[in-house]
Amino acid sequence: MARQLTCPSCGGPLTIESSFTTFLVCSYCGASLYVRDSGIDVTGKTAQLAEYPSRFSIGARGQVRGRGFRVLGRLRYLNADGFWDEWFLQFSDQQVGWITEDEGDLTLVFKSKLTFPVPPYEQLRVGSFVPFGKDQLFLSEKGDAQVAGAEGEISLNAPPGKAIRYVEGNVANKAMRLMLDDHGIVLYTGEPLEFNDVTIAPME
Repeated sequence: MARQLTCPSCGGPLTIESSFTTFLVCSYCGASLYVRDSGIDVTGKTAQLAEYPSRFSIGARGQVRGRGFRVLGRLRYLNADGFWDEWFLQFSDQQVGWITEDEGDLTLVFKSKLTFPVPPYEQLRVGSFVPFGKDQLFLSEKGDAQVAGAEGEISLNAPPGKAIRYVEGNVANKAMRLMLDDHGIVLYTGEPLEFNDVTIAPME
């Protein structure tokens, strides 16, 4: 059920659609807000994100392979090669997930429980296989990035400038991503999407 709150920075009305949301950007003043059980706290201003051609937008509704969703937020990361966007989705059954959009390539991922140790970041080599639980992970990319900004609501605490490390690859026929920061390691698993796997309904 949606929560109705007020922005402590400008007094504008806020609506939080997902119970998984932990970070929110006020659409009126651009303040970054941590969402807590007791309310919301101001963290500072979020950088204005430059527009990039995309079918996705905050509030848009659509389907992934016939499964309905609504876009609740967007997070942008910067790395040495440029940037990529991650769109935070809430599906019709209330499950949440992310679609990564990187130069037109789409990947749908969901947060997964990490139940085994991961080799140290420094020991991971792109183009190699490494033990990953009972399987072998093929490592396709690793690097450093930082948060450029966000909009809408998301399930990560992601103030502008936050530094992360990421590892991407394939394991057991699934796309895999590890996100590493000062708070630990988060595992996401999912699958690549073709253009026609996603449909977006016309905005009303």
